[in-house]
Parts: sequence; structure tokens; C-alpha cells
Amino acid sequence: MEEADDVLLMERFRDGDRSALEALVDRHHASLVRYFFHQSRSWETAEDLAQETWVRIIRHRAHYQPTARFQTYLFSIARNLWIDRYRSQKAAPPTFSADREVGGEEGEGVALATLLPGKEPEPSERASVHEEAGRIREALEDLPEGLRQVFELGEIQGLKYTEVGSILDIPVGTVKSRMHAAIQRLRQALAPRRGGKPAGKGPS
Repeated sequence: MEEADDVLLMERFRDGDRSALEALVDRHHASLVRYFFHQSRSWETAEDLAQETWVRIIRHRAHYQPTARFQTYLFSIARNLWIDRYRSQKAAPPTFSADREVGGEEGEGVALATLLPGKEPEPSERASVHEEAGRIREALEDLPEGLRQVFELGEIQGLKYTEVGSILDIPVGTVKSRMHAAIQRLRQALAPRRGGKPAGKGPS
């Protein structure tokens, strides 16, 4: 089982096996880079921070205890690094496929693409695809930080709610409520527009 393998690899590395670290890097480095890219919108910054995350793991390996999945441990370090270095700067919005379903763990899986006016675009309509992608980016950027962090870790990184709660140091119930709120806000923000106003809203 991969989760157990990760823990065993980290324990082996803690005890001096450098090849175990190489295996962990091979397995998790790409997702770590994606996480930092979603925060910084810079591949160069993302790569630098991912490498520094591994440096922190190396420095603190002697204190490692397998109290959680390795992925939870990894992203806890990554989030703390991001806070240390870049919290004072406004992070650009994360991006991901509009076809991916979100909120699936709670049984309300929905693809963001279904929240947009939807038919397969003709070649002449490709400009509208870019416009819709921009709407998704803006909607994600407009989420309050607490909702965006939960959404990024739970949906973009695919972590379990218990793991998200551990990383953010909040109860699982708070993770669920924030995820629900994030999805509702995205639904509202991405709803088809009528007459220049979001659908479902009457005259002000």
C-alpha cells in the first residue's frame, strides 16, 4: 500500500537510507511543485519552494514520527514554508481543469464546467473558452483565504478532509463547512449570466 510505503520510506531515510529519500522525491515532488504553483503562479518559484521543502525534511528527519500519512506531513511543511515566505504577498489564483469534479467526498461532486454555459465550442468560439477560464480563475481568487486553502488542498491536491484539517489545524467539521461554502460561492460566481447579471438574481 502506497501510504504505508511512504511511511516506511521516511523511516528508512530517518535512519540513514538516502535511497529512501530519492524514492519519496520521485513519488511526491511533482504534486509539491503543483501546490506551490497554485499559490505563486510561477513555475520557478514553485520549483524553488518544493526543493526547500525537501531541504526542511532532510534537516528535521531525526525528529520524524509517523503520526499521520507522509503526504499530510509533507504538505504541512509546504504550507508552513509558504506562510513563512509569501503570506504577505497576494497569491494568484490556482488553475485546474474545468472538467474535474469537486466536492466529491461529500457526495456533491460537480465539474466546474457544468456551471458554465456549456456546449462544445466551435473553432470560432475559442475566445469564449479563454473567457470562461478567466472567470474560473477570478472566482477562485475571490474566495476568502480560508475557503480557498481548503479547496486547494482538498480538491486540487486531492487530500482527505481529515488531512486538510491536520494541515490547516482546524476541525474536520470546519473543513467540511468551508468546502461546502467554497463550492456554493463558486457555483454562484460561475452561474450563467442573464442580461449582465448572475443567474437567479433579480433587480436590485
